[in-house]
Amino acid sequence: MRQIPMLAAFVAAMTILFACKKRNTGDPAPGSTLTYRSLADVQVKNLQSFHLDIDLDGNHNVYLALGITGGAEGIRGRFFAAGINSTKLLVKKDSTICLQPNEIMKSIAPHPRDWKGMESYLVEAFLPAATPNDTVWTGDWLGASRKYIGVQFMKDETPYLGWICVSMDRTNLALILHGCAWRKLNEGELPAGKMP
Repeated sequence: MRQIPMLAAFVAAMTILFACKKRNTGDPAPGSTLTYRSLADVQVKNLQSFHLDIDLDGNHNVYLALGITGGAEGIRGRFFAAGINSTKLLVKKDSTICLQPNEIMKSIAPHPRDWKGMESYLVEAFLPAATPNDTVWTGDWLGASRKYIGVQFMKDETPYLGWICVSMDRTNLALILHGCAWRKLNEGELPAGKMP
């Protein structure tokens, strides 16, 4: 007879335990906060610079432009990017690094790379005045098709890590911006081009 009350108590205790477990919603396991948005293939050309607000919070993060200078020897055009409002780009010396798909970005860049907010160039074209068809192109972004610019920026005192997908159109002398993605920096390394 003693077994029946003990069995009933055991069943009641297990029922309460499982009921409590079901009700405990707690915080979900941390997941990736990676967000992507299309940039609709906007073009950066001469007289068409572009201020990019990556996360649409009202603060511009990156300025992209084509600067043109000229003289008796010819015309020089230089595509450049610059971090603004404390945004930093992944650079090597004065050149924006052209990241390949799945190339890893770290919060602290390995030497000789660095995260900097200064202006850095992607590609440069020199059109000689005497022979304009002999244009000389230099830079890591020559012929780039859907390569990536690494970015770090702050939002509400939280650091973020992300990328901007870019192609270079030499025929039309334009940079094409395809899309961008970002997530919290404390989530660790981010492969360029990773999608949510």
